[in-house]
Amino acid sequence: MKTGAVISAAGHNSLANAFSPLLPIGHTTVIRRVITTLKQCGVDPVVVITGRDAKEVEKHISKLRVICLRNEEYENSQMFDSIGMGLRYIEDLCDRILILPPKFPLLLPETIKKIMECSGKASCPVYEGRRGHPVMIHKDLIPSLLSYRGERGLGGALRQEGVDALIEEIPVDDKGIIEAVESNQDTAIYPALGHHVMRPSVSLSLEFDEVFFGPEMAQFLMLIEHAGSMQTACRQMNMSYSKGFKLLKNAENQLGYPLLITQSGGLEGGFSQLTPKAADLLEKYMAFEKELKGKAEELLKKYFEEGL
Repeated sequence: MKTGAVISAAGHNSLANAFSPLLPIGHTTVIRRVITTLKQCGVDPVVVITGRDAKEVEKHISKLRVICLRNEEYENSQMFDSIGMGLRYIEDLCDRILILPPKFPLLLPETIKKIMECSGKASCPVYEGRRGHPVMIHKDLIPSLLSYRGERGLGGALRQEGVDALIEEIPVDDKGIIEAVESNQDTAIYPALGHHVMRPSVSLSLEFDEVFFGPEMAQFLMLIEHAGSMQTACRQMNMSYSKGFKLLKNAENQLGYPLLITQSGGLEGGFSQLTPKAADLLEKYMAFEKELKGKAEELLKKYFEEGL
C-alpha cells in the first residue's frame, strides 16, 4: 500500500507567540525534521497545508519534494479545515494517509514504520496509555471524517460512531508521539533534540549531454498529472512558471519527444496532461529511485554500521 501524509501547518490565530513550523530544533527546524522523518520511512506524497507566513514556510521546504497547499482563510478557520483540504487533495494519490501537525519533531522513524505495518482501516500510536501522533487512516474513511460537523476537530471526527471502533492502537516506546515542541523554551527541555541519526541521501538524475531529469522534474510531472495544470504545479512547488517551463523544455529537447499534451482556453478552460511516453518515463524513474534508495540503506549499514 502507498502511504502519504498531510501536515497541517497553517496556524489558526494571529497571536504573536503562536507556534511556528520554522522553530529551530537541533540543526534544523521542526517542520523539516518531521518531513525528513516521514520521507525516511518512504512516505510519499507529503502534503503540507500552509497559512501564516506561507511564503516563508513554502520556500523553506521547497527542496524536500513536498506538495504545498495554502489555506488563505487560516485566520478564520480551524486546524480540521486545513486537514480536510489536505485529505481532499491527497485522496487519489495514495491508499493511506498519516495526519499530523509539525509540533511533534521528536517522533521516531521506527514509530512511523510500525504504524505503516498495520493493515486495518485506521491506527494510532499509544505511549503509556495515551494516544499520540500521527493517526493513519485508509482513504476509504475520508468521506466519514469530512462529514463531521462538530467542534472537536480531528479528534471528534475520529471518535464518531463507526470510525472509532476501527482504530487500532499501536503501543510504542516513543514519548515523541505526545511531546509537542511549541516554543524555544521547549527545545531547551529535551536534551535529545540535538541528537541526529545518520542516513544516506541519494539523488537520482538522468542525463545525456547534461542533466534533464531528476527529483524536481519527477515531482513537477506528478503534480501536473494530478492537477491538470502547469501553473498549479509550479505554485505547489513554490516555483516560478518560467522555471517550470524551462525545466520542461530542457527535458523535451534532450529526449526528442513532448512530455505534455496541453490545451489553452476554450469553454472548459485549459489543461495539461502527460503524454504516454512521459508517463512511462516517470513510472520507470520512480521505480529506479525507490530501488536505489533501498540499496543506499544497505550500503550505509555495510560501511557505517557503528556510525561516525
